[in-house]
Amino acid sequence: MNSRLNFKLFRAGKRAFTLIELLVVIAIIAILAALLLPVLATAKEKGKRVACKSNMRQAIIAVHLCGNDWLEKVPSGRDDLGNWHALRISSLSYTNLVDYTGNLRIMDCPNFTFGTQNRYSGTYGYLVGYNYLCDAEMKSWPVGAPEYWYSPRKTGEPGTNYVLADANHWGGPSSSYLVMAPHGKGGPCNVNGATWRTGTGTETPTSIGSAGGNVGYLDGSVAWLKIGKLQKRYASSYVMYYGNW
Repeated sequence: MNSRLNFKLFRAGKRAFTLIELLVVIAIIAILAALLLPVLATAKEKGKRVACKSNMRQAIIAVHLCGNDWLEKVPSGRDDLGNWHALRISSLSYTNLVDYTGNLRIMDCPNFTFGTQNRYSGTYGYLVGYNYLCDAEMKSWPVGAPEYWYSPRKTGEPGTNYVLADANHWGGPSSSYLVMAPHGKGGPCNVNGATWRTGTGTETPTSIGSAGGNVGYLDGSVAWLKIGKLQKRYASSYVMYYGNW
């Protein structure tokens, strides 16, 4: 009886992993995971960029539908106070864009998250997850400045005018300096799970890892541009915020 039991234990020992073999297997799995995870993150990010394009196209359609009902006027980018900051719009404009598409997330890049920042204010309206570029207040911008660009007022204007851009955005007073980049190489450049983030006063989307952004035009087209192809533009009518599109 004992000899039979010893034989079974001997055979079981022959089939088992040694500690060294187990450590080798674990090391191989760790190496494979290190190689595959960045590839998977990059693939996921490319999918988000495609979803972002789809959102922008729907939003541009909504702009034209609104124009059809309002003498070709685009939904204004100015807030409830009459100021313009690319990341916020009036309650009326937000409601119209959402209602014309039936998509509550139409004004948010799929990569953009706000964290603890409130989306709605009874004072100025809604924050959005894109730079919205229609009917901006341009009076404070020097026409010859490199950051100057034209903001469309009507849907019948040239189709190359900007409507939306991913929120590669930065600037503002030192006490509330903002910097954000929704599309890095492997996903959004978040802090504490939020794309909406404050900085120290020196960061830009490029410095925090932006890979580029989608830009939507009045003719309905949307193009992905690498960060080096995007230009620095004025993104506010009253405080020095900037955006890339």
